[in-house]
Amino acid sequence: MPVSLTKRALLVALTLAFAQAAAAADEPSQQKKDDSKTAVPLDAVNVVYSSTKTVTAAVDIPQSVSAVTPDRMHAYGVQGLDESVRYLAGVVSGGYGTDPRSDWILVRGYDPARYLDGLPMPSGSWTADSRVEPYGLERIEVNKGPSSAMYGQLPPGGMIDMTSKRPSLEAPREVEATVGSFDQRQLAADVGGQLDAEGKVLYRLVGLGREGDAALDHSKDNRYYFAPSLSWKPDEDTSLTLLARWHQTYSDGVGGFLPSVGTLYPNPNGQIPRDVNPGEPGYDSYRKKDKSIGWEFTHRIDDVWSLRQDLRVQSASVDHKSIGSLGFEPGSLTTISRYNFPLVDQTHLFAVDNQAEARFATGNVTHTVLMGVDYQRNHDNYRSGFGSAPSLNIYDPVYGAPIPDAPVSTHTDTTLKQLGAYAQDQIEVGKWGIVASGRKDWVTNDIKDVLADTSRTQKDNAFSGRLGVNYKTDIGIVPYLAYSHSFKTTVGQTFDGKAFEPTTGDQYEAGVKYQTPNGRTLISAAVYQLTQRNALTVDPDHLFFSLQQGKTRTRGGEIEAHVAVTDNFSMTAAYAYTDAKVVEANDASRGKQVALVPKRQASVSADYSLHGGVLDGFGFGGGIRYIGEHYGDAPNDWRTGGYVLFDASAHYTKDRWTFQVTAANLFDRNYVTACNSGIWCYYGYPRTMTASIRYRW
Repeated sequence: MPVSLTKRALLVALTLAFAQAAAAADEPSQQKKDDSKTAVPLDAVNVVYSSTKTVTAAVDIPQSVSAVTPDRMHAYGVQGLDESVRYLAGVVSGGYGTDPRSDWILVRGYDPARYLDGLPMPSGSWTADSRVEPYGLERIEVNKGPSSAMYGQLPPGGMIDMTSKRPSLEAPREVEATVGSFDQRQLAADVGGQLDAEGKVLYRLVGLGREGDAALDHSKDNRYYFAPSLSWKPDEDTSLTLLARWHQTYSDGVGGFLPSVGTLYPNPNGQIPRDVNPGEPGYDSYRKKDKSIGWEFTHRIDDVWSLRQDLRVQSASVDHKSIGSLGFEPGSLTTISRYNFPLVDQTHLFAVDNQAEARFATGNVTHTVLMGVDYQRNHDNYRSGFGSAPSLNIYDPVYGAPIPDAPVSTHTDTTLKQLGAYAQDQIEVGKWGIVASGRKDWVTNDIKDVLADTSRTQKDNAFSGRLGVNYKTDIGIVPYLAYSHSFKTTVGQTFDGKAFEPTTGDQYEAGVKYQTPNGRTLISAAVYQLTQRNALTVDPDHLFFSLQQGKTRTRGGEIEAHVAVTDNFSMTAAYAYTDAKVVEANDASRGKQVALVPKRQASVSADYSLHGGVLDGFGFGGGIRYIGEHYGDAPNDWRTGGYVLFDASAHYTKDRWTFQVTAANLFDRNYVTACNSGIWCYYGYPRTMTASIRYRW
């Protein structure tokens, strides 16, 4: 089959990158910086942007926030967003096991909003959860708790803001080849520099091509990514950065929707193999295309005022055909019933955020005032069908039976518009720090049911706020108190035709942070209560309708540490206790634990690198992850036990070359992550190994 034009463009970019690397090999060997020969650097996690939309030390923010850098992602050999955040406190990832289509993540018990470069990602029915390529990211920030005061409608658990790689004189120039489990083959490049003698025009090209199988039999995990960017800095006060991105994903096969008997519980026929495909090879397909272009503009007017604008236009589409499982047929413990579920989801997003920042002092009080107006328009067209499919012996699958067409059962066309105005003041008075934020939003949802030829419009106005106070002691310990409020539009109406009110969240948090003077160690601890109101619950009097009488409450505590023990040795540690309950509902979920949220989870990781001697440049690391027992359904009928997983890595750096081997789930533990019901259970990630060679210049 001929290579497509987009694939050719990516191959050309990767070829040019390798050509640059070959040319650089003839130059005198010199290290731009010494990070490659030390333990994973920690200081980069101590400054964050997304919490306040200003560059602020993490220790100064009265809120739990975590950051993940490319060095840490590379050390773990991650290939998905969910893998990147699995060592953070209060974050549950991979709850539905291995699935090349999506990143499944919970933050403090809720599905977090996903942002890229400070702007929302598409929020379609299927485009919202599609995988993001971590190699294209400069950092990942996870804000825990309500963040509506700065971003508008968001779920109460938090948000993940990802920063794209962009031009910088400090950015590494590298090419990397990787092979791994399931016949994975990957070629990636990250190159850039200046285009003029003065260094006012910078560029960066990030590309990746990946092909191979997924953990499920007869399924693929192919990805192609290309992100060019260009920065123009006419003077020290002005900067314009253009950011473009093109990403395609091809995957045949679905996640492992398997019966509980044979996975969680014994089956007289034995355990169902965790790599068995309950779908239909040759019919199943997943095609995701995602492309965007935008800019980041900054201008400093004087010593007080600065202006910023972030803008992006994005288009994402998912074309997906899948055969799903409905559990064992009556009277059988070998043959499963199946259904046909084809869908097409197309989302177009325009988002812009305009900001004005002022830094000034009034007496002994310093202020960083931020004012902004942002707008987003998200148009989503979703169409899906539902029909029958031939049954399958899950222990001895024979594929190839004809698949009947599935008639279209759902077709919606939705346009969400959000206009928000916000203001924030970060105040320092001696050793005291205060963050006060407020925002007003106007949200409109236009929903059209194409099949029924009906339309309705739902409008919501809401105010969100945040107030936090901290105190910097002389020994570097910073205790804090904070309150935050969030809202999220809930589309739909009751049986009586009353439009749903926005779902709201309120969080009270108390914590303490500690950072060493050199900035290489950051330790934080927090306790909190997070309450969500107006959650949907089943209407007991009208089937297929809902009421807004639901309320969930999460009480928890978290500890997270990033510690540089020595120049050679660094480590992380995290622990979270999360008691998430449904306290009000009209169904069997009342008084139950929130699904997929373990009460306890913990992790520890470490990396050690040798300097000098015969083993100069050699290093090794590893980690342990514990997820406690939890329920997979709202009534708490299906519980899965806790599990412990081990990860390991070894690396060797010589001059410009780095060789690395990583293993996730090192001992290949076979475990079930969750069961939504007796017909849908999911195996966790199997052992996944990678070996890579990276060249930097």
